[in-house]
Amino acid sequence: MKILTISNYFPNHVGGIEIVAQNLVEQWRKEHTVHWAACEVESWNGRKEDDVPLKAWNITETHLGFPYPIPSFISVLKILNEVRWCDIVHLHDCLYLSNIIAFLFAKVFAKPICITQHISVVPYQEKYKVLLQLIAYKTLGRMLLKGSNEVVFINEATRKWFASAMKLRKTFVFQNGVDHKIFFPVNTKHEKTAIRRELGYSENDFILLFIGRFTQKKGVDIIRKIAAALPDYKWLMVGGGDVPVSKWDLRNVESFPQQVQNDLRKFYVAADLFVLPSQGEGFPLSVQEALTCGLPAAVSREIATSLPDAPLISLDTDSINSVIKKLGSIAGQPNALSDLRKLSIAYSEKWNWDLIAKKYLRNFEAIIQNNPYKK
Repeated sequence: MKILTISNYFPNHVGGIEIVAQNLVEQWRKEHTVHWAACEVESWNGRKEDDVPLKAWNITETHLGFPYPIPSFISVLKILNEVRWCDIVHLHDCLYLSNIIAFLFAKVFAKPICITQHISVVPYQEKYKVLLQLIAYKTLGRMLLKGSNEVVFINEATRKWFASAMKLRKTFVFQNGVDHKIFFPVNTKHEKTAIRRELGYSENDFILLFIGRFTQKKGVDIIRKIAAALPDYKWLMVGGGDVPVSKWDLRNVESFPQQVQNDLRKFYVAADLFVLPSQGEGFPLSVQEALTCGLPAAVSREIATSLPDAPLISLDTDSINSVIKKLGSIAGQPNALSDLRKLSIAYSEKWNWDLIAKKYLRNFEAIIQNNPYKK
């Protein structure tokens, strides 16, 4: 099978979607030929022979704060050639311009299409951004999602939102996997202590961790208020984005640049609690990684309800005082945190990239087999 998969960026750009794309591609390449196309706004050392870099302008992220690269004319021609080559087109999300271009070419060449829709509407504070998203989903998004052979969602909540907004032909829910060779619990208490010392913290510090893009969508503005209100709690902030976390001037907050996957585990292991008060993104990969490392996670109510059986701490992000009170209560209950660690580890055992990738492949084969235009 010849698979063309397209994501907005390669993994050197901060973002969970790119990590998901990378893990699926690595699994699929064990048995099939996979070309992975993505906008390369900066050089990526991990690029493989069959990866297809698309030159693009990244002005929207640089100047407006949201990632929407614009492929060059040469990149458009690359996409055309890749679509012509493949047996099936797999797109990560429906609104990115490179995906829209690939969708249109797939229709021209009668190639079957599968879309993985990771997120729904992001509740930006700026009303115009929310309005633009809704317009985009009801027009371009509707065209791509209804025009694809099937749509895969990463959780039921995201699927329900789109199902209520538009009638889709065929939908599935495939939750993302986790690389258990990279992310796993501490072996001994000594390991946790040693990692803390490496990072400059003691056994007695209560450490909260955030990993992701430093953006409003991720709830970084909420974290700043919490950190200011709870100065005795230490914060590790790992990532990058348009919010200047390093300039917050809060003594209990330390920021780290984006890390490669292999270097993230030490942060999950060092922390006492993972905190992600984000909105509009389904069930983020970072939460799965935290639970797999045995780190309890406190997340927005939206994330918690998207996977109701997961051992998560739900935060009412509409009330900063409520969040502060909840975190203070958690810090004072070490036995409850210990129980959550055990539940997190047990729950995460079902997140397996190999199994998820095989589900996709079975669907791809069925789509190709049922394509009425196949030669």
